[in-house]
Amino acid sequence: MDFLRSIRDWLYGQWIAREVRRFHGRGGKVVVVTGSYGKTSVKELAYDLTRHKYRTVETSGNYNTPVGIAKTLRYEVAPTTELLILEVGAYHVGEIAWFCRILHPDVGVMTGIARQHLTRFGSWENIIRAKTEIAEYIHGHGGTLIANGCDETVRAHVHESIWYTGGSRGEVNQNGARAIARACGMSEREIAAAEQHIRSVPNRFEMTEARYGMKVIDDSYNSNEKSFVEAVQYLGRQKKYTRILVTPGLLELGRETAPVHQKLGKLVNGNADVLILVGDTEQTRALTAGASGVRTITIAKTLDFMGAVAALKLRKEPLVLLENDIPETHA
Repeated sequence: MDFLRSIRDWLYGQWIAREVRRFHGRGGKVVVVTGSYGKTSVKELAYDLTRHKYRTVETSGNYNTPVGIAKTLRYEVAPTTELLILEVGAYHVGEIAWFCRILHPDVGVMTGIARQHLTRFGSWENIIRAKTEIAEYIHGHGGTLIANGCDETVRAHVHESIWYTGGSRGEVNQNGARAIARACGMSEREIAAAEQHIRSVPNRFEMTEARYGMKVIDDSYNSNEKSFVEAVQYLGRQKKYTRILVTPGLLELGRETAPVHQKLGKLVNGNADVLILVGDTEQTRALTAGASGVRTITIAKTLDFMGAVAALKLRKEPLVLLENDIPETHA
């Protein structure tokens, strides 16, 4: 299967490279966004800003494979398109470098590096090597590099970049989008005007009440060790509520699954009043071991949390943090 996938991706890559050359030939700019986390949020926020000045096309949702990028180029790009904002993902060393060779980005964006997909990458060192390939490409071929200055791993391994920072995850992502808009030629006044029409990014630390019948911080789209810590610490500061964390844990940490989840479980102590775990897995058992001082409930599926919370008969209004949602195929 890996061999067939490689052949398929190579064929798509040849077609993508040809279409991107044509796009560059008529003056179009390409922005490539990659990283372990935050890339979809930054990409969509940047699209919302730049579309108010340019005819912009982005990869839909979390399309970040050769197939997804090819679909975007085939069905979304028109002769009048001026700007392409493309998200790219990777599971192996060399993939991001390959994407850069066929996409020739004018702007490269690194949103962060985390211990994600360790099983596929094989080691933390390989993750760092893979995620920094876009920086190597930009430094070697020209263009603008934009990077998350709040990520200590990025700071340690990337140089000569335009840095963006912020006090919270949402602010960091928004500042990343602003940096992209500036690099594409937007003025501060144009960015401020565009921000009046910006949309929230679904399931990425999204505050909602109507969807679940209670106050929920929906961070279910994806998670990693860094975003888990930040989200739980934010929950801990919301002391006027009964603070409830709902999580199945994190995926693909390999041999580090148990120690990482035990450490995250210890973080839950003092930051959540109730811990609702999805499934009986190595992740949830390790979280239970770490969070020994917190009332813990186990449910079968994420959406079962609504019934579990209702059954608690709480005195204070609940605030629920949905942190990650592992598909059933991974359960």
